[in-house]
Amino acid sequence: MSKQAGVLRADALEATGIVRAVFTTRQGGTSGGPYRSLNLSYAVGDARTAVDRNRRLVAAALGAEPRRLVEAQQVHGAAAAVVGRGDAGRTIPAVDTLLTASPEVWLAVHTADCVPVLMLDPGRPAAAVVHAGWRGVAAGAVPAAVARLQAAFGSDPARCLAAVGPAIGGCCYEVDRPVAEAMRGAPWWPPAARPASPGKWYLDLRAAVRAQLTAAGVRPDHIEMTPGCTRCEPDLFFSYRRARETGRMAACIRLCERAQRE
Repeated sequence: MSKQAGVLRADALEATGIVRAVFTTRQGGTSGGPYRSLNLSYAVGDARTAVDRNRRLVAAALGAEPRRLVEAQQVHGAAAAVVGRGDAGRTIPAVDTLLTASPEVWLAVHTADCVPVLMLDPGRPAAAVVHAGWRGVAAGAVPAAVARLQAAFGSDPARCLAAVGPAIGGCCYEVDRPVAEAMRGAPWWPPAARPASPGKWYLDLRAAVRAQLTAAGVRPDHIEMTPGCTRCEPDLFFSYRRARETGRMAACIRLCERAQRE
């Protein structure tokens, strides 16, 4: 993972030469106050003109046109949608995962502690972006995305690459018994959770997502993990747990034109 002008580049995905794949930070934008500075969400109270400028900056980093963006509504579930040229400029309702084989759109989900995941099947090629908070992890949003890549594009999970982006870490993410009960039967629960105070656990959502990816057939050496914790690093990341009034980062992916030719 390499940092450049407000974005963290998913090096393993970009090394294929057929995709641009980034996780944004909070740095390098134009927003002020609690949204300082690269807020990418219209829904948190920031000035629309500032968000417009910030989105243009990210689009430039991807070599994309802002009007070609496709976003997920994000309802904390496992539903996915396959999108293409005709969806440019849309927010797709009732989904947390977007998939495409078209270089004419770029995909994004927004986060401020939840886990963003970028995926690429370099053989097809096809790309996906997933938003997974604790509800999405419990619902299996990430393995559902792998399955949808298989169903929609014939992707082989062992061929796919994944990048797991900035999220709240197991150092800070304390969950209570109702959350634990929704998850603790999963095989990834023991290594991802550790006891905190009575009836509370510290949960490493990224470790859970990594385990889900490998269980879905993605090779461990094909998974790139972003270090750090969104709550612990206020100069670099937005965090809803740290500051309720805050901005949103984005996970973004775009297939390059050469992907279509090949």
